[in-house]
Amino acid sequence: MLQGVYLNYNDRVRATADEELLLNIVRLRYLDTIEFLAINSISAQASYNVSLGAELTIKDSDSTLVIPELNYSDRPTFSFSPQRGTQFAKRLVEPIKIDTLAYLAASDWPIKILMQLLVKEINGVVNESHGDIASFYKIADTLGDLQKKHKLLIAFTENQKPISAPIEKSLLKASDLISAAKAGYTFIPDEDGLYLRLSQPNPQPIMFLRTTAPEGRHILKQLRVTKTDDEPIELRAGSKRQLHSSSYNNIYLRTRSVLGAIVYLTQGVTPPQSHIDRNLTFSTWPFPGPDNDNINQVFNVQASPSRPQASLAVQYRGYWFYIDETDLTSKSTFLVLSEIYRLSLVGSDRSQAPLLTLPLGGP
Repeated sequence: MLQGVYLNYNDRVRATADEELLLNIVRLRYLDTIEFLAINSISAQASYNVSLGAELTIKDSDSTLVIPELNYSDRPTFSFSPQRGTQFAKRLVEPIKIDTLAYLAASDWPIKILMQLLVKEINGVVNESHGDIASFYKIADTLGDLQKKHKLLIAFTENQKPISAPIEKSLLKASDLISAAKAGYTFIPDEDGLYLRLSQPNPQPIMFLRTTAPEGRHILKQLRVTKTDDEPIELRAGSKRQLHSSSYNNIYLRTRSVLGAIVYLTQGVTPPQSHIDRNLTFSTWPFPGPDNDNINQVFNVQASPSRPQASLAVQYRGYWFYIDETDLTSKSTFLVLSEIYRLSLVGSDRSQAPLLTLPLGGP
């Protein structure tokens, strides 16, 4: 019985988080403020009650059969808090890290959707109304095809990034080395070998392309990347739009923020005509930035006056807004956004650099 209760809670928490995210997308379509809540804790008080229930008299007998009753009750208590404050706001508007994008792609998440939803620019090709969206979508399509054919691989190389000033080797104790290792850090020597620097792992995302395939050669040409087969291409953050370079050694990406991705998907919400007629919202997104002509290829949210047969639907301003059960593209896009939200905005404990106690006067 406990297993069933646990799974019910799990499903309800998941559904509530999805509904909240969809509701905020719809809210922005009406230029209303958005709000996120965090579930701090879930506690439940379960009780069992055994009582004597109905009596059954056996015919032609003085015996009476008493049927016991077993009652079970569950009273859950949820603790919520609004997601506000400087840190949350900063994570909401700062560009999504290239590492996060690469981790998802390396885990076989569809790179086409990752590109369309999260990337604003790749090697100078801009995914916005003032850019070259047609070329950007061709690049995203080609990368998606290469991923499906296993001719594209996203991986990581690990470098060490120094985070301290040089420390004389003789000042370090064995306990310092152990403390650093436990926290995920290490010491790397300088060129002369007399000093060490505390360093932390710095994973660098890279891409491998099979240029023996026509699509591989074509995508390198589109991106103006000069690489040979099996030569890794580093994925770096940055914009190359203004440089007008004829070639690049790496792939430079400019990403959206989580809020930017939500705003982008807001254009996929189709409000009822009555709301447009009453000036409750716009017929099309009025602000510059993402292009709404191609949003139907990525995301669609429909509106209905009655509750639809859909697993994800929210009620807002008298209508139900939902993602159609058979719209696998929209469901995939929403799944990517949901995962990005969790990775980027849900707080996590970070390892702290070890505290080193070094003598000032030497050994």
